[in-house]
Order: sequence, then structure tokens, then C-alpha cells
Amino acid sequence: MDEFGAQIYEPYGVYGPETGPGLVPWGLDETEGDYYWLVDRSVEPERWPVVARQAFDEPWRQFDISTAEFVYRTIADPKFKPFTVADPPRLPFYLPYWAPYPPSRKEREALSDPNRKG
Repeated sequence: MDEFGAQIYEPYGVYGPETGPGLVPWGLDETEGDYYWLVDRSVEPERWPVVARQAFDEPWRQFDISTAEFVYRTIADPKFKPFTVADPPRLPFYLPYWAPYPPSRKEREALSDPNRKG
């Protein structure tokens, strides 16, 4: 990995059998969120923390909870900011096949605004 690539994952680095503990991706969301496990072969996989960030330029956050709890809290806990989708409740919306994807954050917020008319 080049120097720029390594900077993206600081301070954790990327996991490798030869390099030791580091990040392994397991998910992302439509609002730029990145989700990783902090893998360490000396620790049982169910104890690997979740490391996440809301956007590329945001700081990493480490959660010493299971992946299942992290996903549950993302979906159901309005206080689990900035990763929650439970607050505020947002409207679903449809994008036609010809629409640019993904929409910008501003467009997504306007389309899913619960006070939107029409």
C-alpha cells in the first residue's frame, strides 16, 4: 500500500497476516459511512471491535460492541449519532434509473424530508 493509502486508515492500518492487527471492511452505507472490524488474530472474532466513520474526512470511532448490536443501534437507536437512521424519521424515496446515483447529501436530505410536500 502506498503512503496515501496508508494515511486513509491511520491510526489503525489494514489487517494482513504478515502485518498484524488492522481494519477489515464489512459494510458501508448510502450516506458515506464505512464500517470495519479491528481484526487481531490473538482475539476471538466475536470480540473484534467495530470501527466506523461517517465520511472519509471524519475521524474514526471505535465501538466495543458486537456487529449485531452496532447494526441494531444504527437502525433503531435515535441517540446513536451520527450513525443512526432512526432520528429524525426520514421518508423513503425513489430514484428513476436515469437519475444520478448516489444523490448528493443535500438532495438526499431534501428527498427524505418528513415535511416534504408532494
